[in-house]
Amino acid sequence: MQTECETYSTTNNAAVRFPGLDAMRTSMKYKPSRNSILIIALFEFKESVRNRWLLLYGAAFFLFGNLILYLSGENPIRSASSLLSLMLLLGPLFSLMFGSISFTDSLGFVELLAAQPIRRSDIYIGKWIGLSSGLSLSFCIGMGTGVLLRQGLDSSFFLLLIPGVLLTFCSVAIAFLAANLSRRREIVFGMVLSIWFYLFILHDLLIFGIVTVLGNYPLKVPLMVMVSLNPIDLIRVMVALRLDMSAMMGYSAALFLDFFGGWTGLLVGAILMSLWIGIPVLLGLHLFRKRNL
Repeated sequence: MQTECETYSTTNNAAVRFPGLDAMRTSMKYKPSRNSILIIALFEFKESVRNRWLLLYGAAFFLFGNLILYLSGENPIRSASSLLSLMLLLGPLFSLMFGSISFTDSLGFVELLAAQPIRRSDIYIGKWIGLSSGLSLSFCIGMGTGVLLRQGLDSSFFLLLIPGVLLTFCSVAIAFLAANLSRRREIVFGMVLSIWFYLFILHDLLIFGIVTVLGNYPLKVPLMVMVSLNPIDLIRVMVALRLDMSAMMGYSAALFLDFFGGWTGLLVGAILMSLWIGIPVLLGLHLFRKRNL
């Protein structure tokens, strides 16, 4: 994957050239700047949108989204359910992988930035916002263009874009946190794949097993807690509640609807998703501040 730096090997060591560093120095005028987060975020965003993997990511949503809408015909419930499944499968998986690889590959650039009069928190937050924004733009263009061509501007399917953006920011935050737990790229890669496998597959199997074995016991509160511990489940529940499609409501969404009600359930889901974004960012920032670059 393309990174922010270009490395040129010499006889004894490596000379590293960072094309964007001079522009950042000029923008910040060698002094700590209140706009340093914005400058770093814009730089990271520009680097990410030029990456061919993000082009393929958006193209995948466009092609598969069009195929789903074409095969679903005039059945809106089936179309929405299939698009949601595509988003929940591809979005977190790619965001976790791309975010972790991007962070580990840019550590040399981050080290040079940290040597400047820039706070580490500004570097970390700027990189997270910039990369998440690039991924979100690619997702919105890919998914949104497909929906626009097939359903037009009045389609309620555009409501899938907002949860997709939230899930992208959450996934990149988790990826950055994992990247600060180890210096070895293969370990970080294994961690994010394990996280995705648990959130997308194992968590639902665990809930299903608990309901099957302990179905005669009062499980409403424990299962609500379990649903809250999975951002993918939360997004699925929020979309099902917002689109008001009972056919999309699995056990988790029905539980939310019964426990909180429609709009209250959406509000609770939004608060929990905010926590799922904020807590990994704060934990990753704490580790990054203590990290020996």
